[in-house]
Amino acid sequence: MYKFRPLTNNAQPGLHNANGTVVRMIDFAPDVESPMHRALSIDYGVVLEGVFELTLDSGESRIMRQGDVSVQRATAHKWKNVTAAGTAPGRMLWILLDVKDLFVGGEKVEGYLGDLAKEYEGRSA
Repeated sequence: MYKFRPLTNNAQPGLHNANGTVVRMIDFAPDVESPMHRALSIDYGVVLEGVFELTLDSGESRIMRQGDVSVQRATAHKWKNVTAAGTAPGRMLWILLDVKDLFVGGEKVEGYLGDLAKEYEGRSA
């Protein structure tokens, strides 16, 4: 355990961990919507409680219920808690895996966090 002590000093992880994995559980207040964002990782999102709307930057959307899983790689998206028509909280679990750079049509895909950037400012990557 000694060699891992620097990793357990209560420092908050970045959105993803370079060469590693981040597991994150987030409680959403009623009717809360995330900003559109793109994480440069493979993301497994699991609905633990409630109902969520997942919307892609293309405008395509899906309703996800308890037990549903989304798998994304560098996909621009946002989440909205629509549990009980936006009147109840919801909970999701994410597993984010670091990946190598992604190129589409010869161009590198860049990540962006939108308003989420302030949540992760100063955290380790």
